Amino acid sequence: MHAFRRLLPTVTMLCLATCLPVTMASMPIDNPRYDLTTSKGPDAKAGGWLINLGITGIRARLDEDAPKQLVVGYVFPDSPAAGMIRPGDVITGVGGQDSFSRGHTFGYGMGKFGYEGPLMEFAQALEACQGNDGTGRMKVSILRDGTPTEKTLEIGKSYGDFSRTYPFDCAKTDRILDELMTYVADRQQPDGTWGDRQHLNAFAALALLASGDERYREHTRRAARAFAERTSDVIDYTGYDCWTHSLYGTYLAEYYLATREAWVLPELEEINRWLPKAQMANGGWGHRPAERPGGNGYGAICILAMQCKMTWALMRKCGLEIDESGFKKAHEFVARGTNDIGYVWYADSIGGDGYADMGRTGAASIAHGLADDLPGYAEFALRSARCMGRNPDTFSDTHGSPILGMGWTALGAAVDPKSFRSVMDENRWWFSLAQCGDGTFYYQPNRDNNPQDYEAAPRLSASAVTALILSMKDRRLAMMKISAGDPEDESIR
Repeated sequence: MHAFRRLLPTVTMLCLATCLPVTMASMPIDNPRYDLTTSKGPDAKAGGWLINLGITGIRARLDEDAPKQLVVGYVFPDSPAAGMIRPGDVITGVGGQDSFSRGHTFGYGMGKFGYEGPLMEFAQALEACQGNDGTGRMKVSILRDGTPTEKTLEIGKSYGDFSRTYPFDCAKTDRILDELMTYVADRQQPDGTWGDRQHLNAFAALALLASGDERYREHTRRAARAFAERTSDVIDYTGYDCWTHSLYGTYLAEYYLATREAWVLPELEEINRWLPKAQMANGGWGHRPAERPGGNGYGAICILAMQCKMTWALMRKCGLEIDESGFKKAHEFVARGTNDIGYVWYADSIGGDGYADMGRTGAASIAHGLADDLPGYAEFALRSARCMGRNPDTFSDTHGSPILGMGWTALGAAVDPKSFRSVMDENRWWFSLAQCGDGTFYYQPNRDNNPQDYEAAPRLSASAVTALILSMKDRRLAMMKISAGDPEDESIR
């Protein structure tokens, strides 16, 4: 089994997040990580980094030698599958079918991304049984000790299925969000953060802010204070401050736009002074700031350049004067790394005319779209959004940190409504399978993973990004309100 694997040993919390150079021909295939464990929450008892099969309570794995089967590795107690399905059972089909219609495609790259095969078919059956025409029961065909049999799981219909327009006008989305916001808020630490991972902190805080719910006002304020304490105008060559300042700066700007609390502006000004000092001569930012020898990790990269540009663009909306020359250089940096279809490569050079994972492209679409008053920026935003809409299958297979990549992909695609619809339609099966029986969401294995989010926070990481993505239904954040041109305009496609 080589579909779900890591690219390189993990190094630091976000060193790998959506940013290492990717060439399809050179991607090594590593060992599966099903034996990787976490000490956090109920997943500590599952015995490994297995695939969650939705609210059934089943955890399973895929085997490259049997691409049309799911091998059960664990069943949660008190779940629909408890007492019906056992570890060691082999799921061969669902919904009354003895076998899945197609196998999973293993590997990494165009034509291999996505949830095709048994994962998608399992999710479709799970959704169908909960819908208006469903019975609340799900038939699962299995091999037990080599003997075929069928089990019927009592799933129930309390969640229902996703509407055709989800997350908009969708009762299931509303219920999921209500549960997730409570879960995320309850796990905020006394210091205002959710841990030591900047992307997880930022997405959790952005999700609560996007809810607009007064119950979470103090949670969002505490997060803002915490992020302000962790940012300044001082360059630190030893840490990974470009992640800190870009993600926390983005949140602080969104927080100010939502609340107009005056104390935030001086904190933003500190980051405003930090950004040009940390920017490299080529216009980008790297894992570490500025051009100190040996201190830049992989050098300037597009994901950080676009997060920094996003922060600057939001500062402009807050009324701050930014370094317009540096802002333009940031745009030019990513423009050099954007191919004709709108895909954003690793750095300021084009790696080909195709595509891979879309996290960088989503961040670019948001960053460009937030400054669509400037000549040419709307064109870049739309081109990148439509690249994701035409190629929505990479959503859960994002390189490095899928949590970071999924968030930026969904929000970036929303610059173009048709592209957002395409991404959500293609990946509704991820939302069905990642949901756990307790209402949380789970960090699924994928084709190219950073296991740190699994080891540290398998439920919180996925719950935070899901809450942020589904909060698009209300479009309360500035990054959710972008309309970078006529969505029916074919000229940019």
